Amino acid sequence: MLTKKAKYALNALVYLSNNATENIPITAFKIAQDNDISQKFLESILIEMKKVGLLGSMHGKGGGYYLRRSPNEIQLVEIIRMFDGAVGLIPCVTHQFFEPCKECKDIETCKIRFTFKELRDLNVEFLKKRTLKDLL
Repeated sequence: MLTKKAKYALNALVYLSNNATENIPITAFKIAQDNDISQKFLESILIEMKKVGLLGSMHGKGGGYYLRRSPNEIQLVEIIRMFDGAVGLIPCVTHQFFEPCKECKDIETCKIRFTFKELRDLNVEFLKKRTLKDLL
């Protein structure tokens, strides 16, 4: 399940994509207001996306946020990983956040791991093929 943070990040990215006009940034206040999101919470999300280069910002009057990459270049998987971490449902099937399960006696033969790894692989492949543009 997506956390609110990941969902709000996706909502903000969709909003910025749909409301972008050439070189005119959109304020966090406007995004929050139009999406019924806490401005303070949204601001922390926007800052995180700015740090990794998804968004740019301008300060002062007429300032706000804007996309730094095209919607067809932003994979959904990168947003989910940024805010929710691993895509896998159990830690032993993730690449970036791998941890063996405490109760597992043999990771190489665990049937639970094989099933959930297959699900993880399907989800990751699906999310890699889908971009922000698919949400517009």
